[in-house]
Amino acid sequence: MIGEQSDAAALRNSMTESCWLCGSRLRVDQLVRDGGSACSDVRWYCRDMTGCTQRWTARLKGVPVIPEAIPGSAGAPRRIAG
Repeated sequence: MIGEQSDAAALRNSMTESCWLCGSRLRVDQLVRDGGSACSDVRWYCRDMTGCTQRWTARLKGVPVIPEAIPGSAGAPRRIAG
């Protein structure tokens, strides 16, 4: 069955979580988990550290941003014209 995903991989790709810093809701394969099975409080962070930092700092400044529509990645944020 070349090219087919296992059930576990398909489930993992369909699960989403929110980044603890920037708040983006992404698939878990696009996030890094902070904490192990013994932790009751698991935090998720974007694998794309640069994009996450840009979204996070823009949010702190009050500038609304939306991620670029790039399949398979969070993309770089862009400012919304206002």
